[in-house]
This record gives sequence, structure tokens and C-alpha cells, in this order.
Amino acid sequence: MKSERGRGKYGRAVIEYRVERTARRRTVTLALGADGLVVKVPLAMNADDVRSTVLSRGPWILRRKAEFEDLAPLPMPFEFATGESFGYLGRHFRLNVERADGGPEPAARLNGGFLTVRVAADLDRDGRRAVVQRAVVAWYRRQAARRLPERVARYAARAGLPAPKVLIRGQEKRWGSCSRKGEIRLNWQVVMAPMTLVDYVVAHEVCHLRVPDHSAAFWRLLGTIPPDWEERRERLRTEGARLRRRLTTKSS
Repeated sequence: MKSERGRGKYGRAVIEYRVERTARRRTVTLALGADGLVVKVPLAMNADDVRSTVLSRGPWILRRKAEFEDLAPLPMPFEFATGESFGYLGRHFRLNVERADGGPEPAARLNGGFLTVRVAADLDRDGRRAVVQRAVVAWYRRQAARRLPERVARYAARAGLPAPKVLIRGQEKRWGSCSRKGEIRLNWQVVMAPMTLVDYVVAHEVCHLRVPDHSAAFWRLLGTIPPDWEERRERLRTEGARLRRRLTTKSS
């Protein structure tokens, strides 16, 4: 792989980027992260065409740079205490931990704008945190099992495919995967993200049912479902680590 530097002017802004060339690549992709803008291109693409492609995405690049620069440091994991905010498909619910005497195994439930968990009154702080954590994780798993298969069926229909089997898992480093048997595995934590990012993950795995690799054919197919897949992918890269860090758990 060959690497080089480039820059171009978009309005009053100067966009600097690093170019990575590979012989096997057939398409151009842009990735913006902590190390700046990286443009992955075919080996034979000339520098002027690379610059033109980058500048054609000027509005998106400048918007993403501004969002990236405005990001706060990675948040600390949840304490699973009353008042904390938990995201679910673009909405946010405040956690409400209620103490009660006895009763069934604690379970989280939505009550208005609150995610409420009842716990035994005699638990100490660590015991209460562990119980609430299990209840919240179980709640997210239930929501994922209910909502994600619906989204998979919807996007499979758009791709002209029958709805595949969907498995909800706690994958440590992946949001989703597609097996050779045509089964789609989705990470339950993805429902903490806005629906637009959930749909990117779902559409990505659905496209793998037809094209198993990341060839040009795969990206063309993906582009027919969410045309703005590049923006969604970059946003997921930016926000994904924050989502995972907040819900650190051994029960995944």
C-alpha cells in the first residue's frame, strides 16, 4: 500500500488529507478520525482526480470535522444510578432506581420518560449497581430482539431478499456480522444508537447476504439502500466507542 499527502482549498477552508493507494481497490472511500482525513483510492488514480473527489465532498468533510472537534472526552461508564440518561433509538430516558422490600427479580421498565428498576432496599451500593446493571442490560436485549428483526426484514425486502434469521449477540468488537449460512448476528448494544445508525448496520449486513465481501459490487449495492452510507458509517465510528464505553458489562 502506498501513502501520500494532499491538500485542497474549499471556499476559505483548506482540507488536508492522506492518500492510501492499493492495487485491489476499485472505489474511493473517505474516513475522518483522530489522525485526520484518510482517502483510500485505486492505485492508478491520479492526484488531481483524488483532489477533485475530496473537494466534491467538501460540505460533508467540514461538517464532520466540526463535529469531531466538538466532541467531549470519552464519557465514563455508567454508575447505574438514578438520574443517568440512557439512549434508545434516538430517544433518551432517565434511570429511576426505586427501593422496595422483597418482590420478584428486578426488571427495567419504561414509565413515562423514565427507565425504572426496583431493587431490594437492603442492598449496598455495589450490590445495587450490579442488580440495576443486569436489569438494564436485559431490557436492552429485549428491545433489540423485538426491533432489530423488523429492521432486517425491511431492508431485506428493499434488496429483494427474503427475511433471514436474526441472532442477537453481545459481540465485543462488531456491531453485526453475516454467516455463510445466511444468518445475521447483531450486537444488542446498537439499539443505544439513533435509528439512522441502526439502519446502517442492518443494511450493511443485509447486503452481505448477496455480496459476502467488501468488493465494489458490495458498496454499489449498499448505496442503493441508504445512499448516504458513508456519512452514517463515519458517524458510527465516531459515536460507537462512546456507546460501548458507557455500558461496560461482563454480562454481554
